Amino acid sequence: MISILNPVFSQIQFQVDSIKLLANKVDIFMLEQEIYPGGRTCFQLLTHIALLPEADVLLIKGADKQEMDDYYMYWQKELSTIEMFEARLELSMNILSDFYRVLEEDELLEQKMTYWQTEHSYLDWLLVILMHLTHHRAQLHSAIKQFGGDISDIPLFE
Repeated sequence: MISILNPVFSQIQFQVDSIKLLANKVDIFMLEQEIYPGGRTCFQLLTHIALLPEADVLLIKGADKQEMDDYYMYWQKELSTIEMFEARLELSMNILSDFYRVLEEDELLEQKMTYWQTEHSYLDWLLVILMHLTHHRAQLHSAIKQFGGDISDIPLFE
């Protein structure tokens, strides 16, 4: 992997590790609770987080809306336990890492267009993934706290 990516992947991995710790604080009651009125449930949020790294690789590779809808439809049915969430998140992270591992340094700045017409370089996209995971980790953290879970032992920063 290109050395400039190591700190970004280190931060992504820290997010993933703390998300897994948070996920283990989610109880049966919390899984079905909406994070905010009309929003995702904790279960839906965990599913989204587990798929996020791989989904972004699919988008980077040029997946269209139908392919993404099919991807989410399939995997949303498959993730039914915290253990499955953790395993799927790990697989998703491996797919992300494997994708970036083979890129050459000059490819990092190559621009890619998404089906919704936004353009990002591979490096930009990796930073977007980091921010996206951070955003959802904060949602999960807040939800667990709101529903009375003890999260005092979960590190949020290195």
